Amino acid sequence: MIAFGVLLVVLLPTLLLLASRYPSLDERVQQLQPKPLVPAPSPDELLAQVRQVVSDSTLQLQPVWAAEPEPTSGLVADYNVVHGDQTVYRLVLFRYDIACSVCRDVLAAALYDAEGDALVQVLLLDYWEVRGERVDTVRFLRQFAGRPVAEELAIEANVDGISGATFSAGGLVEQLNTAAAWVREQPLAKEENL
Repeated sequence: MIAFGVLLVVLLPTLLLLASRYPSLDERVQQLQPKPLVPAPSPDELLAQVRQVVSDSTLQLQPVWAAEPEPTSGLVADYNVVHGDQTVYRLVLFRYDIACSVCRDVLAAALYDAEGDALVQVLLLDYWEVRGERVDTVRFLRQFAGRPVAEELAIEANVDGISGATFSAGGLVEQLNTAAAWVREQPLAKEENL
């Protein structure tokens, strides 16, 4: 009887400690649920960012295409950025699902010249975190400006990554290649860009 009491005194705290370290059934089911998508910005919010980048408050967005339903990874929407009746830029919105429970997915847009020849700017539409801290992406994003649409981008080959944000940087580059292929395959009709 004393041995049982000693065993109970020794084992019970150990069992309680182990039980407290493992998620409950409800917590495990919640972990299996897909994480909600960060909402894509409205056309007005996108337009405000484009206007800020190119310093032109007269620009407007014309929707060209939108994915239905919105994917967790891939192209989300394509817009013509117009000045009056002339297309001056193309804007392709995309996202990349990072299969990591502590990572933030990539939500960004690529701004191309109207001819579809070069990438003008990459717009991050949601911030990046590494271990709970924001990542400074300015230097990373600067290297994409002016890149030819025909150029295949690859981390370490022709793009410097971000230490600690490998998944985000790689996902962004992958989706930039997808967006560039879209722009090459969907050229503007000649009458749209007179």
